[in-house]
Amino acid sequence: MTVHSDHPLPDPVRAYMAALPRGDWYLFDMSPLDRAGVPAWKAALFPDDAAAAGCATQQGTGYGETAAQAMIAAVAECMEEVHARLGFRAMRQWTGSYRELVRERGKRGVADPLALCLPAGSSVDRDTKLSWVEAERWFGGDPVLVPVDLAALDAGGLPAGYRPFTTLITNGLGAGPTRAWAAAHGLFECLQRDGNGLFFRALDPGVGLTFDEPLAPATAEAMARMTAAGIELMPKFATDEFGFVNLYVVGADRDPDALPVPVAMTGGGEACDLDRQVALRKAVLEYGHARARKAFTFGPLEAIRRIMPPGYWERTAPLVRASARTAEPRQVEAFRYWLGLSGSELRRLLADPVYAVRCARPFEGLATSETASPEAKGEEAARRLHDAGFDPLILPFTGPDAGMHSVRVIVPGLEVETMSYYRIGERGAAKLRDADSPLLRWGEAAGGRRAPVRLAPEAYDRLGGVPLLDLDEVDRRVGGLYPLYREPGAHEMLVHRGEL
Repeated sequence: MTVHSDHPLPDPVRAYMAALPRGDWYLFDMSPLDRAGVPAWKAALFPDDAAAAGCATQQGTGYGETAAQAMIAAVAECMEEVHARLGFRAMRQWTGSYRELVRERGKRGVADPLALCLPAGSSVDRDTKLSWVEAERWFGGDPVLVPVDLAALDAGGLPAGYRPFTTLITNGLGAGPTRAWAAAHGLFECLQRDGNGLFFRALDPGVGLTFDEPLAPATAEAMARMTAAGIELMPKFATDEFGFVNLYVVGADRDPDALPVPVAMTGGGEACDLDRQVALRKAVLEYGHARARKAFTFGPLEAIRRIMPPGYWERTAPLVRASARTAEPRQVEAFRYWLGLSGSELRRLLADPVYAVRCARPFEGLATSETASPEAKGEEAARRLHDAGFDPLILPFTGPDAGMHSVRVIVPGLEVETMSYYRIGERGAAKLRDADSPLLRWGEAAGGRRAPVRLAPEAYDRLGGVPLLDLDEVDRRVGGLYPLYREPGAHEMLVHRGEL
């Protein structure tokens, strides 16, 4: 193993590397590409045996108050995804419909697909034959079958010809020195995305946070540094459902045309935590990281090569050319338009709703918690969900005695990707109904681009009917903001714009 880095490796970084397939590592700081000043590190593994590792390269990014924290987070992201592939491919799979498997294992032993946030209009029901893998119940460890559609990271390991009922995503992945640590990371990601999915980006209601109490020193310092650099920070409130603090941070440069890579301004930071100070710290630092990451991902080759260690680009460029061939056309065209805009034009595009503030929410009124360790936080969060009727599940990708752990957390009933992949469940439908949102139609016949929200009969009873998601209205609301939801891979736009 060879490591290319100009910074000493923290012990947790070495531990993660030891738990991953052998290969060459490149670690470097992306933050010089932007003015936010938050340590934002890139980690790239090129495994000696790509087939055994499940990938030709695995890349991750991370952030923190220090370079060491950012390096740990970047390598941990590599850990999540490599073992999500390898662990999934090693799992036994079952085939059958929900009804068939319930007859064998009972209702508590199989996740109901109608509670898994299906895409509106999906043909999946309780009689659809699916492939399944075995997760563990958070409380008690009982086995529960879940569809591979929510477990797999990519097509590797899926049965031949299997078509997932939704786009495969990374939501709920976590890594850490213990399984409980990794599961906590994955659970809070699920909560974060569930909580802000209908209160963020194209649906941003503009609830700005106001601050009267002193902020944590690291948070205050990062915010002051960004403000001094000409960034107008906008911390916003998403939800306090289940007693969590769910918020996000966006920002607009006062002189956007001076940005070397204007798209950096469109970064965002998200957070969900038991404690308001911890959540704000994460969202602020993640925002700074997102700016640097976007500058690196979409910046001109001449600029980004200046921060790359020797040898990195020579190994990366051929892989970028190959992966660019499979990029989603909608992502490519949306980013082609964005990358042609000036900083001022981008700021105007995001002015409403992303940068709009319509009302205020006092930060001091949000929850606090003395719970500090990741394991204890995860246990408390899972308990709250369990008390509210949810059943958190853990899909372990590493063995119980592993040196470092990787898992995926799945919580039937939590939701994700409504505005990008039209996924919506009972709670999302209820929120849109209560807001009298034009995204949802009632009492109309399904047809065209009005697709029924796929739920169990008892859920329709609770909602008072079968709601239809208006896909045309979803697309209209997203409009030119689609790049906030989905991106091509790093540097792929260089290929699509004829620069590589």
